[in-house]
Amino acid sequence: MASKLVTDREKSSRAVAASAATHADEIAKGFSAELAPHLKSGEAMPDVALLVRLMARRIAADTAALVAADDAHEHELADDAAPREARDEAAARLRSALVDGRAAIDAAFGPAGLRKLRLDGAVPEDPSVLVTIGERVVKALRDADIKLPKPRRASMKVDRAALAGEIDAELPALRKALAKAATEEREKEATLRAKQLAMRKSDRSFGQGAAWLATSCTFAGLEDLAAKVRPSGRRPGRTAVEEEGEPEETAPPEAPAEPTTSADI
Repeated sequence: MASKLVTDREKSSRAVAASAATHADEIAKGFSAELAPHLKSGEAMPDVALLVRLMARRIAADTAALVAADDAHEHELADDAAPREARDEAAARLRSALVDGRAAIDAAFGPAGLRKLRLDGAVPEDPSVLVTIGERVVKALRDADIKLPKPRRASMKVDRAALAGEIDAELPALRKALAKAATEEREKEATLRAKQLAMRKSDRSFGQGAAWLATSCTFAGLEDLAAKVRPSGRRPGRTAVEEEGEPEETAPPEAPAEPTTSADI
């Protein structure tokens, strides 16, 4: 679904381009009435109607490029859902294994055992940090040189190899999901930058074109048409008549710079 900032711009662009195309000959006629008396021998009036139409085409083309860039970005946003879900599910499984393992180690060996097996801190929720912690714990569990203290109770035993295997089994899925989510994030940033560039270009051509058309209409004696195509002074890509009663527009955000460890990737 197209964003409101883009649909608003498209609406204004369509209105201005249609007005220019419809009234090009009338604007040219007004120019001729004002300037033809000042032609010198051998001179001819320029093709004002064609210039008006070209200006309208430029506005329409740049707006169409913006709409296409917006569509591409929205499509990319929609593609992010599956990788995020896969990452979150894999992170939840790994975290569950670490939490359960921590509880078992704590019950059997207390704080000293947790420190030796790199589990003395709270189990994090950040997917990337979970991978790092998981790898450290697996390495510690499998390191025969790390000796655990005597269990608090004779009945309390922990199978280090089995616990390491359970944690290690969850790591590949999360690594893969994190890589996929990171790729999607980079692609999302790329489509957002493309949209921002297209919006700036569209706003520039609309502002210049609509202002020129409004001035041309005024010069040709078409004040009513000038009022319809005049650009807004505070809302890029919009006409002044369409901004009446509307709140100030918020500029589009810059491309996100979130780390790939964020839960929003």
